[in-house]
Amino acid sequence: MSSLPTPTARRLTKPSWKDTRLLIGILLVLLSVVVGALAFRAADDRVGVWAASGSLTPGETISEGDLKRVDVQLGEGAATYVRSDQALPEGAVVDRALRPGELLPRSAVVSPLDLEVQRVPVRVDPVSLTNLTKGSRVTVLAPQPPEPTQDGRRSDAPPTYEVFARRVTVHALPRTSGGVMGSGTGSAAILVVPKDLVAELLSLDDDDRPIKLVIEAGSPEKQD
Repeated sequence: MSSLPTPTARRLTKPSWKDTRLLIGILLVLLSVVVGALAFRAADDRVGVWAASGSLTPGETISEGDLKRVDVQLGEGAATYVRSDQALPEGAVVDRALRPGELLPRSAVVSPLDLEVQRVPVRVDPVSLTNLTKGSRVTVLAPQPPEPTQDGRRSDAPPTYEVFARRVTVHALPRTSGGVMGSGTGSAAILVVPKDLVAELLSLDDDDRPIKLVIEAGSPEKQD
């Protein structure tokens, strides 16, 4: 009985640079390194810009103390905001309301001479102040002139109100005393209104017939 042929052992050969599988493996490793580096660079492609550290109202002078630096990734959009490594113009003001944490647009920083609004102190019905805060947007309701009585005297009937202006910003509220909103002389709220409405709004300032404010939807409110 003849014996079966014995197979000859194959020796392992060293990989050659001409081995296609080796070249593909090296290319895949290099590609993963490049992709990872690009991804890391894109993730860290941030710039420092200024954001409001608290509520800012139109006409308010700004300095670095009113702002905080935030690092953001906005791409080409970053050019529309004020960078934190750039000095603010001396005496610059904002021409719009900014909420805490909101980025500061370049277009919002103007000279006081370019402002089209003005702060006006007026007496306000205390009841309409309960949920307001600095930066709230409100509709201003003005009391209508009372109709004279038959004897020519001023009517004691409650006044009626009509809309005087909308989207008015609250800059400051009357001080509180013992947790109760102040009223009367010296307790005026300060509103930011268009300059062409200032004289008319001041004419409404009446101890007996204060204006009313109605907060608008989506506006900042007082937090308990």
